[in-house]
Amino acid sequence: MEIYGLAIWHNQVNERKKSFSLIFFVLLIVLADVIKMKEDIIMAMIVCPHCGEQISEKAKKCVHCGEILIPEEKKHCAECGAELEEGMTECTNCGCPVETSLEQGVNSQPQKVEVTGVKVTKKVKTIIGILIVLLVVGVAAAFGITQYQKKKAADEYAQMIEEYSDNLKLAAITMLTGASDAESSANLMKEVWYNAIYEERDDKTDKYTRPDGYFVSDFNDAMSNLYADASFSSQISSIKENQDSVNKLMKKLKNPPEEYKDAYDAISDLYDAYISLTNCATNPSGSLQTYSDTFNDADTNTLNAYKAMELYLEE
Repeated sequence: MEIYGLAIWHNQVNERKKSFSLIFFVLLIVLADVIKMKEDIIMAMIVCPHCGEQISEKAKKCVHCGEILIPEEKKHCAECGAELEEGMTECTNCGCPVETSLEQGVNSQPQKVEVTGVKVTKKVKTIIGILIVLLVVGVAAAFGITQYQKKKAADEYAQMIEEYSDNLKLAAITMLTGASDAESSANLMKEVWYNAIYEERDDKTDKYTRPDGYFVSDFNDAMSNLYADASFSSQISSIKENQDSVNKLMKKLKNPPEEYKDAYDAISDLYDAYISLTNCATNPSGSLQTYSDTFNDADTNTLNAYKAMELYLEE
Protein backbone atom coordinates (compact mmCIF):
# COMPACT_ATOMS: atom_id res chain seq x y z
CA MET A 1 0.00 0.00 0.00
CA GLU A 2 1.59 3.19 -1.17
CA ILE A 3 -1.03 5.62 0.15
CA TYR A 4 -1.57 5.88 3.84
CA GLY A 5 -3.55 8.17 6.11
CA LEU A 6 -6.17 8.27 8.79
CA ALA A 7 -8.41 10.36 6.53
CA ILE A 8 -8.91 7.39 4.16
CA TRP A 9 -10.10 5.19 7.00
CA HIS A 10 -12.51 7.87 8.29
CA ASN A 11 -13.99 8.32 4.81
CA GLN A 12 -14.63 4.58 4.50
CA VAL A 13 -16.36 4.44 7.88
CA ASN A 14 -18.49 7.52 7.10
CA GLU A 15 -19.63 6.06 3.78
CA ARG A 16 -20.66 2.82 5.50
CA LYS A 17 -22.53 4.77 8.17
CA LYS A 18 -24.48 6.62 5.47
CA SER A 19 -25.46 3.33 3.79
CA PHE A 20 -26.69 1.75 7.01
CA SER A 21 -28.54 4.93 8.02
CA LEU A 22 -30.38 4.82 4.70
CA ILE A 23 -31.33 1.15 5.25
CA PHE A 24 -32.59 1.93 8.76
CA PHE A 25 -34.59 4.92 7.47
CA VAL A 26 -36.27 2.79 4.78
CA LEU A 27 -37.19 0.14 7.34
CA LEU A 28 -38.75 2.80 9.56
CA ILE A 29 -40.84 4.04 6.62
CA VAL A 30 -42.05 0.48 5.99
CA LEU A 31 -43.03 0.09 9.63
CA ALA A 32 -44.87 3.44 9.58
CA ASP A 33 -46.80 2.31 6.50
CA VAL A 34 -47.73 -0.93 8.25
CA ILE A 35 -49.00 0.95 11.30
CA LYS A 36 -50.96 3.35 9.09
CA MET A 37 -52.45 0.43 7.18
CA LYS A 38 -53.57 -1.13 10.43
CA GLU A 39 -55.11 2.16 11.56
CA ASP A 40 -56.93 2.48 8.23
CA ILE A 41 -58.35 -1.01 8.66
CA ILE A 42 -59.51 -0.17 12.17
CA MET A 43 -61.17 3.07 11.10
CA ALA A 44 -62.92 1.54 8.04
CA MET A 45 -64.49 -1.63 9.50
CA ILE A 46 -67.27 -2.20 12.07
CA VAL A 47 -69.12 -5.22 13.42
CA CYS A 48 -72.77 -5.79 12.45
CA PRO A 49 -74.81 -5.72 15.70
CA HIS A 50 -77.13 -8.41 14.33
CA CYS A 51 -74.84 -11.08 12.87
CA GLY A 52 -71.41 -10.07 14.22
CA GLU A 53 -69.67 -9.99 10.82
CA GLN A 54 -67.32 -7.21 9.77
CA ILE A 55 -68.71 -4.59 7.39
CA SER A 56 -67.88 -1.05 6.27
CA GLU A 57 -68.84 1.67 8.67
CA LYS A 58 -70.58 3.42 5.75
CA ALA A 59 -72.80 0.42 4.87
CA LYS A 60 -76.56 1.14 5.13
CA LYS A 61 -77.33 -2.57 5.44
CA CYS A 62 -75.34 -5.67 6.34
CA VAL A 63 -74.12 -7.56 3.29
CA HIS A 64 -74.09 -10.78 5.32
CA CYS A 65 -77.53 -10.86 6.99
CA GLY A 66 -79.36 -8.12 5.08
CA GLU A 67 -80.29 -6.21 8.24
CA ILE A 68 -80.98 -2.50 7.64
CA LEU A 69 -78.50 -0.47 9.66
CA ILE A 70 -79.39 3.05 8.49
CA PRO A 71 -83.06 3.30 7.41
CA GLU A 72 -83.84 5.60 4.53
CA GLU A 73 -84.97 8.99 5.69
CA LYS A 74 -88.80 9.48 5.25
CA LYS A 75 -90.91 12.66 5.25
CA HIS A 76 -94.25 12.95 7.15
CA CYS A 77 -97.00 15.54 7.18
CA ALA A 78 -96.83 17.79 10.19
CA GLU A 79 -100.64 17.95 10.47
CA CYS A 80 -101.91 14.42 9.96
CA GLY A 81 -98.73 12.39 10.07
CA ALA A 82 -99.28 10.82 6.67
CA GLU A 83 -96.18 9.63 4.81
CA LEU A 84 -95.15 11.95 2.03
CA GLU A 85 -93.60 10.83 -1.21
CA GLU A 86 -90.67 12.53 -2.88
CA GLY A 87 -91.69 15.54 -4.94
CA MET A 88 -95.06 16.18 -3.28
CA THR A 89 -95.98 19.83 -2.65
CA GLU A 90 -98.95 19.17 -0.38
CA CYS A 91 -100.27 16.38 1.78
CA THR A 92 -102.77 14.21 -0.19
CA ASN A 93 -104.52 13.31 3.07
CA CYS A 94 -105.12 16.75 4.57
CA GLY A 95 -103.90 19.23 1.97
CA CYS A 96 -101.25 20.82 4.22
CA PRO A 97 -98.46 22.40 2.17
CA VAL A 98 -95.27 20.35 2.28
CA GLU A 99 -92.90 23.35 2.46
CA THR A 100 -94.01 24.34 5.94
CA SER A 101 -94.87 20.96 7.41
CA LEU A 102 -91.96 18.67 6.69
CA GLU A 103 -89.98 17.48 9.63
CA GLN A 104 -87.71 14.69 10.45
CA GLY A 105 -89.48 11.53 11.59
CA VAL A 106 -88.50 9.50 14.53
CA ASN A 107 -86.92 7.02 12.22
CA SER A 108 -84.93 9.73 10.38
CA GLN A 109 -82.17 9.59 12.93
CA PRO A 110 -79.38 7.27 11.72
CA GLN A 111 -79.01 4.12 13.69
CA LYS A 112 -76.12 4.27 16.08
CA VAL A 113 -73.76 1.42 15.38
CA GLU A 114 -71.10 0.71 17.92
CA VAL A 115 -67.62 0.45 16.49
CA THR A 116 -65.94 -2.37 18.28
CA GLY A 117 -62.47 -3.82 18.14
CA VAL A 118 -61.53 -4.92 14.65
CA LYS A 119 -60.97 -8.56 13.97
CA VAL A 120 -57.92 -8.29 11.76
CA THR A 121 -57.78 -11.19 9.35
CA LYS A 122 -55.15 -13.88 9.72
CA LYS A 123 -53.56 -12.87 6.42
CA VAL A 124 -53.16 -9.25 7.54
CA LYS A 125 -51.77 -10.37 10.88
CA THR A 126 -49.26 -12.57 9.09
CA ILE A 127 -48.14 -9.74 6.81
CA ILE A 128 -47.78 -7.35 9.74
CA GLY A 129 -45.86 -9.95 11.73
CA ILE A 130 -43.51 -10.66 8.85
CA LEU A 131 -42.84 -6.96 8.28
CA ILE A 132 -42.13 -6.38 11.97
CA VAL A 133 -39.77 -9.37 12.04
CA LEU A 134 -38.04 -8.07 8.90
CA LEU A 135 -37.68 -4.67 10.52
CA VAL A 136 -36.14 -6.13 13.66
CA VAL A 137 -33.85 -8.40 11.66
CA GLY A 138 -32.89 -5.51 9.37
CA VAL A 139 -32.01 -3.24 12.28
CA ALA A 140 -30.03 -6.01 13.97
CA ALA A 141 -28.25 -6.85 10.72
CA ALA A 142 -27.43 -3.20 10.05
CA PHE A 143 -26.03 -2.83 13.55
CA GLY A 144 -24.04 -6.05 13.24
CA ILE A 145 -22.65 -5.13 9.85
CA THR A 146 -21.74 -1.67 11.09
CA GLN A 147 -19.82 -3.14 14.01
CA TYR A 148 -18.13 -5.64 11.70
CA GLN A 149 -17.15 -2.92 9.24
CA LYS A 150 -15.78 -0.77 12.06
CA LYS A 151 -13.67 -3.66 13.32
CA LYS A 152 -12.55 -4.49 9.79
CA ALA A 153 -11.58 -0.87 9.12
CA ALA A 154 -9.70 -0.72 12.43
CA ASP A 155 -7.86 -3.96 11.60
CA GLU A 156 -6.98 -2.69 8.13
CA TYR A 157 -5.67 0.57 9.59
CA ALA A 158 -3.62 -1.30 12.19
CA GLN A 159 -2.17 -3.48 9.43
CA MET A 160 -1.39 -0.39 7.37
CA ILE A 161 0.40 1.21 10.33
CA GLU A 162 2.40 -1.97 10.93
CA GLU A 163 3.39 -2.15 7.27
CA TYR A 164 4.42 1.50 7.28
CA SER A 165 6.53 0.95 10.38
CA ASP A 166 8.22 -2.07 8.81
CA ASN A 167 9.02 -0.13 5.63
CA LEU A 168 10.37 2.75 7.67
CA LYS A 169 12.78 0.50 9.56
CA LEU A 170 13.76 -1.37 6.41
CA ALA A 171 14.51 1.88 4.58
CA ALA A 172 16.72 3.13 7.42
CA ILE A 173 18.65 -0.16 7.64
CA THR A 174 19.04 -0.34 3.86
CA MET A 175 20.41 3.21 3.80
CA LEU A 176 22.84 2.41 6.60
CA THR A 177 24.13 -0.64 4.69
CA GLY A 178 24.56 1.34 1.47
CA ALA A 179 26.21 4.23 3.32
CA SER A 180 28.70 1.86 4.94
CA ASP A 181 29.67 0.37 1.55
CA ALA A 182 29.87 3.84 0.00
CA GLU A 183 32.10 5.07 2.84
CA SER A 184 34.49 2.16 2.34
CA SER A 185 34.62 2.61 -1.46
CA ALA A 186 35.00 6.39 -1.31
CA ASN A 187 37.82 6.17 1.22
CA LEU A 188 39.69 3.79 -1.08
CA MET A 189 39.15 6.12 -4.01
CA LYS A 190 40.55 9.05 -2.03
CA GLU A 191 43.63 7.06 -1.09
CA VAL A 192 44.30 5.90 -4.65
CA TRP A 193 43.73 9.41 -5.93
CA TYR A 194 46.03 10.98 -3.33
CA ASN A 195 48.81 8.39 -3.59
CA ALA A 196 48.82 8.57 -7.38
CA ILE A 197 49.26 12.35 -7.32
CA TYR A 198 51.79 12.50 -4.50
CA GLU A 199 53.39 9.13 -5.28
CA GLU A 200 52.82 7.72 -1.83
CA ARG A 201 53.35 3.99 -1.47
CA ASP A 202 50.77 1.84 0.26
CA ASP A 203 50.17 -1.89 0.15
CA LYS A 204 46.45 -1.33 -0.38
CA THR A 205 46.82 1.15 -3.29
CA ASP A 206 50.08 0.12 -4.97
CA LYS A 207 48.36 -2.34 -7.34
CA TYR A 208 46.42 0.64 -8.74
CA THR A 209 49.06 3.39 -8.51
CA ARG A 210 52.13 1.15 -9.29
CA PRO A 211 50.83 -1.73 -11.43
CA ASP A 212 54.19 -2.15 -13.21
CA GLY A 213 56.42 -1.41 -10.24
CA TYR A 214 56.45 2.33 -10.73
CA PHE A 215 53.89 5.11 -10.31
CA VAL A 216 51.56 5.88 -13.17
CA SER A 217 52.11 9.23 -14.89
CA ASP A 218 48.47 10.32 -14.52
CA PHE A 219 46.19 9.78 -11.50
CA ASN A 220 43.34 9.04 -13.94
CA ASP A 221 45.19 5.87 -14.93
CA ALA A 222 45.27 4.83 -11.28
CA MET A 223 41.53 5.49 -10.96
CA SER A 224 40.88 3.46 -14.12
CA ASN A 225 42.87 0.59 -12.63
CA LEU A 226 40.72 0.82 -9.51
CA TYR A 227 37.44 0.69 -11.45
CA ALA A 228 38.75 -2.21 -13.52
CA ASP A 229 39.22 -4.26 -10.36
CA ALA A 230 36.45 -6.88 -10.24
CA SER A 231 35.98 -6.66 -6.49
CA PHE A 232 35.72 -2.86 -6.47
CA SER A 233 33.45 -2.81 -9.53
CA SER A 234 31.14 -5.33 -7.85
CA GLN A 235 30.96 -3.15 -4.76
CA ILE A 236 30.00 -0.09 -6.84
CA SER A 237 27.26 -2.12 -8.56
CA SER A 238 25.99 -3.22 -5.17
CA ILE A 239 25.79 0.41 -4.03
CA LYS A 240 23.74 1.33 -7.12
CA GLU A 241 21.35 -1.54 -6.45
CA ASN A 242 21.12 -0.35 -2.88
CA GLN A 243 20.12 3.10 -4.14
CA ASP A 244 17.35 1.57 -6.27
CA SER A 245 15.99 -0.36 -3.28
CA VAL A 246 16.00 2.74 -1.11
CA ASN A 247 14.20 4.78 -3.77
CA LYS A 248 11.42 2.18 -3.97
CA LEU A 249 11.03 2.15 -0.18
CA MET A 250 10.91 5.95 -0.02
CA LYS A 251 8.03 5.95 -2.53
CA LYS A 252 6.11 3.63 -0.23
CA LEU A 253 6.70 5.99 2.69
CA LYS A 254 5.06 8.98 1.00
CA ASN A 255 1.83 10.32 2.55
CA PRO A 256 2.58 9.04 6.07
CA PRO A 257 -0.09 8.56 8.77
CA GLU A 258 -0.40 11.43 11.22
CA GLU A 259 1.60 9.64 13.92
CA TYR A 260 4.50 9.02 11.51
CA LYS A 261 4.91 12.49 10.02
CA ASP A 262 7.87 13.36 12.24
CA ALA A 263 9.48 10.02 11.46
CA TYR A 264 9.01 10.67 7.74
CA ASP A 265 10.72 14.06 8.06
CA ALA A 266 13.63 12.37 9.86
CA ILE A 267 14.09 9.64 7.27
CA SER A 268 13.83 12.22 4.48
CA ASP A 269 16.83 14.03 6.00
CA LEU A 270 18.67 10.69 6.22
CA TYR A 271 17.82 9.98 2.58
CA ASP A 272 19.27 13.31 1.40
CA ALA A 273 22.53 12.69 3.25
CA TYR A 274 22.63 9.05 2.08
CA ILE A 275 22.24 10.03 -1.59
CA SER A 276 25.08 12.56 -1.31
CA LEU A 277 27.35 9.95 0.28
CA THR A 278 26.58 7.10 -2.13
CA ASN A 279 26.96 9.42 -5.13
CA CYS A 280 30.53 10.06 -3.99
CA ALA A 281 31.17 6.38 -4.61
CA THR A 282 29.13 5.88 -7.78
CA ASN A 283 29.80 9.21 -9.48
CA PRO A 284 32.95 10.98 -8.19
CA SER A 285 33.67 14.46 -9.56
CA GLY A 286 35.74 17.60 -8.96
CA SER A 287 39.28 17.88 -7.70
CA LEU A 288 40.75 15.77 -4.96
CA GLN A 289 40.19 18.58 -2.48
CA THR A 290 36.55 19.31 -3.42
CA TYR A 291 35.78 15.60 -3.59
CA SER A 292 37.28 15.04 -0.13
CA ASP A 293 35.27 17.94 1.32
CA THR A 294 32.04 16.72 -0.27
CA PHE A 295 32.62 13.19 0.95
CA ASN A 296 33.49 14.25 4.51
CA ASP A 297 30.37 16.47 4.76
CA ALA A 298 28.12 13.74 3.39
CA ASP A 299 29.63 11.16 5.71
CA THR A 300 29.09 13.37 8.77
CA ASN A 301 25.55 14.35 7.73
CA THR A 302 24.60 10.71 7.18
CA LEU A 303 25.85 9.70 10.61
CA ASN A 304 23.99 12.55 12.34
CA ALA A 305 20.79 11.90 10.39
CA TYR A 306 20.86 8.22 11.31
CA LYS A 307 21.30 9.05 14.99
CA ALA A 308 18.23 11.31 14.78
CA MET A 309 16.35 8.52 13.02
CA GLU A 310 17.16 5.98 15.74
CA LEU A 311 14.59 7.67 18.01
CA TYR A 312 11.78 6.45 15.72
CA LEU A 313 13.31 3.03 15.09
CA GLU A 314 13.06 2.16 18.79
CA GLU A 315 9.24 2.43 18.79
